[in-house]
Amino acid sequence: METKCLARAKLVYIKKISSYQLKIAFNVRETNARGHYIFPTQKKCAYVSGHIPYNCLEKDLPRVVAHAKMMLRTDNIEFV
Repeated sequence: METKCLARAKLVYIKKISSYQLKIAFNVRETNARGHYIFPTQKKCAYVSGHIPYNCLEKDLPRVVAHAKMMLRTDNIEFV
């Protein structure tokens, strides 16, 4: 059974090791001042990927998103 809840995702750049991390959460709030989304802490996110190097990002991101869809049982993932 697929859930109909909207999950929001963002790519976070980790400067220390020059890689990216995908965070997906269902409980994301929107601020009023600039309209930016506030994500919960990593511990409270529904899905957090491992570190993805920049040179492999284009190739690995679709695979990671497909895995997240399978783990979260949803197709409603919106990148913000």
